[in-house]
Order: sequence, then C-alpha cells, then structure tokens
Amino acid sequence: MTNLSAAIIYYPRMIDYSPNKTLNRIFCLWFGFSALAPAAEIEIFQLINERLSHMEDVALHKAQNNLPVEDLAREQTVIDNAVEAAAAQGLRGASIESFFTAQIEVAKAIQYRSLANWISEPANRTAPDLVTEIRPALTRLGDDIVQALANFLQSGNLIEEEQRNAFHNALTVPNISTADRDMLFNSLLLMRAQ
Repeated sequence: MTNLSAAIIYYPRMIDYSPNKTLNRIFCLWFGFSALAPAAEIEIFQLINERLSHMEDVALHKAQNNLPVEDLAREQTVIDNAVEAAAAQGLRGASIESFFTAQIEVAKAIQYRSLANWISEPANRTAPDLVTEIRPALTRLGDDIVQALANFLQSGNLIEEEQRNAFHNALTVPNISTADRDMLFNSLLLMRAQ
C-alpha cells in the first residue's frame, strides 16, 4: 500500500468531498506538513511566523537605543488598528483583538528571550531602524494576516484543533516556546467572521 492510499484509509476525515480541500490535505500529508492543514491555513500560519521573525530585530533596536521592550501605547495602537481593519474585512473585532493581544504577548516574550541571550553572547550587528524599516513591515504583515484570516473565514472555514500541530511546525522563529505557540493557536480557534 502506498503512503497516499494509506493516508486516505487512515485519515478519513480528510475526505470532505470538496476536491480542492481533499487534494490540499493529501498534498500536505504527503509532504509532511500536517494531515489536516489546507493551503490557506498554511499561508496564515506562515504570515504569523514571518511577523514574529522581526521580533529579534525589534529587541536589538530597543537594546541599542535604550528603549524598553514594553510600549503600552504602541501596543494599544496596534490592537486598535487591527480591530478596525478586521471590522472592515468582516471579522469580529473581539476575536481579532484577542489574537493580536496574544501575538503582542508572544512578541514581547521573544524580545525578552533575545535580550537574555545577548547577555552571554552579544549581537554583533546593528539593528534596522524600528520606525522606518521594522514597523512598516510589521504593519504590512498585520494587514496581510487580517486579510488572509478574513478570506479564510468568509469562505466558511474555521481554524480547528486538528491544525494545532501544523501551526506549531510553521512557527520556526527563535526564542518561541510551546506555550507561546499554544497561546496564539488558542486565540486563532476563536476567530470568527461577522
């Protein structure tokens, strides 16, 4: 029996009689992503990973400029902008607020861990500028995440528990913990369209 036929036999939930979803799930299983991770979810997970990948640069900029990791006013601006963008895209504001709050908490944890690592092994590079380089990238990625979530949810899909492993595997940034991944994924489980 081939791996593909074994996948179809042992993962009957993969077969939802929608040709595109079934093929995406089989493709993902075949190439090791996850038994239940359609391409749209993989895209969302990758965007989240890409946004978090900037946190080491954020930490480095803050360290080199004697700025604190926590900036409550900026955090509130990010959340407010995300809720506004989500509402315009037809997402429930409370669910996107919960997700962006979790994302900010994870981002700060990554920054603190990066700073701790540099105590024993200092970074030997100059950080990109926070205002002119990093924040515009973070804003674009935040908008891309909201758009991808809106497209996904308005197509009648939901992030489901079965995708937790695919999400964990997609987050490859340094200094992220299993608890961080779970916090983010749990907030994604609550995402809903209006």
